[in-house]
Amino acid sequence: MHRDILGIGLAGKSLSDLERRILRECSPFAIVLFGRNIGTASQLRDLIAEVKSVSARPPLMMVDEEGGRVDRLRHLIPGLPSAEGFGEGDKPRELAEWHGRVIGMALRWFDIEVDLAPVVDIRADVAPKGLERRIFGSDPETVVDLAGAFLRGLHGAGTAGVPKHFPGIGLGSADSHYGTTIIDLSLDEMLQRDLVPYQRLGEEAGAVMVSHGSYPKIAGDETPATLSSKIAHDLLRDVLHFDGLAISDDMEMHAVSDLGSYESITERALMAGNDCVLFCSHIERVPDLQSHLERRVDDDAKVGARFGEAFARCERYRSHVERLRNDAPAPASFGDVLDEAARFVEEFEKTRPHREVIVPEVDRRKNDRQPRTGREEWT
Repeated sequence: MHRDILGIGLAGKSLSDLERRILRECSPFAIVLFGRNIGTASQLRDLIAEVKSVSARPPLMMVDEEGGRVDRLRHLIPGLPSAEGFGEGDKPRELAEWHGRVIGMALRWFDIEVDLAPVVDIRADVAPKGLERRIFGSDPETVVDLAGAFLRGLHGAGTAGVPKHFPGIGLGSADSHYGTTIIDLSLDEMLQRDLVPYQRLGEEAGAVMVSHGSYPKIAGDETPATLSSKIAHDLLRDVLHFDGLAISDDMEMHAVSDLGSYESITERALMAGNDCVLFCSHIERVPDLQSHLERRVDDDAKVGARFGEAFARCERYRSHVERLRNDAPAPASFGDVLDEAARFVEEFEKTRPHREVIVPEVDRRKNDRQPRTGREEWT
């Protein structure tokens, strides 16, 4: 059996000949979908079906579908709110679970197994760049309550969720899409605050996403968590006793991509403790990355042992995903999904406090035809 631990992205809304060949010959563990892959509902469903049919082993399909600013399905299912909105009105737990159920139903219809959500970071007085309105609350109990409800909504619909960004970047100094973000907290402070959602929700989720944040008071230096064994292994496995899947954040974000070749940072991420390593662009690099890992597994017993452990966790996670699907109701039709989403959005809006939103003219986008930036894909 072909063994792989990579999660990769696709270039567009249909497969190229190169992508078909890579999927056929070098099937990755997962495919991560972005806005660039999503047009119409039928197009997305056909793309996913083709990915699974041409692959030597069908990869798990993953997507960041949080609602609000990180909403890959915004053109297909409009109006899904951001996480921060749930704390601003009535019935937050009930609505958060309903939100998760709507998203879970939609992803199930598209045959996407995994939602890379919820965000379980704890908000500071001002959310750091990249996390605006993506956080459920400013204290651990609120985040556990609402993110946990969202997660159970996903699971009830047969879709897996992945809490992120371990061990917490709510107090980060910057946006790790573009460079180093430092979280200057001690282990005791993290245990009282940022790590609480992982202690309470990690086992239920079965997977967590490891951030590129730097934690000098814990790791002793500014090495990003994805490359730090003191964070991705010692803290996650020895302190929190988590034995599920550790998924790296996208290794093409500048916090880590500037630290070495793709081959180098892939191996470093694996050896630090990540089980699934994400590269969400440049699919043409995948065969070289897989060949590099295969050589290192053959040449170095420590790499071989760590790869075997990571692959075993990937396989256990596949089984977890399959159990969620088997225990859930049959997939709804897309029409039923849209109806459920409309009912949810209507009820959600009823609980919102009235406020007039005014966008100053200076802040209005002047030209919608400008090309999309990398940040719009990352977030």
